[in-house]
Amino acid sequence: MSDWPGLSGKQSAFLTALVIQGGHKTKAAKAAKVSRALVYRWLKEPVYKEQFDLAIVQAFGVLEDAAIVRGKDGVKRAVYYKGKKVGYEVLYSDALMMMFLRAGDAKYRAPTEVTGKDGGPIESRIEVVFVTREKPKP
Repeated sequence: MSDWPGLSGKQSAFLTALVIQGGHKTKAAKAAKVSRALVYRWLKEPVYKEQFDLAIVQAFGVLEDAAIVRGKDGVKRAVYYKGKKVGYEVLYSDALMMMFLRAGDAKYRAPTEVTGKDGGPIESRIEVVFVTREKPKP
């Protein structure tokens, strides 16, 4: 039974690979052994397009999970000295961590309210100038 109802084996293989590859269409096409051109032709089919859209949502979840790991747990990277591996270091992404904090809680976001002088309304003036072109005199 297919995880992608109403689709062929190749279509299902592509969508599964698309999720695993975090939405990267070229890598998913290669993994499913189909051409990118075929993938775009499939998008004209309503049943496939609906399943494709669901796969993209799932792929975003894969990317989100990876970003959380990089921000919270970090990623292990080998450390070399004079060409030899001497250990590992864990690298964290402060930017990814802040992005998730801002998305999840307003207290981490920059204020977005804009006001005028002394907290009042913003005053503005629009001036419209019409320019006409005179016809040359004969």
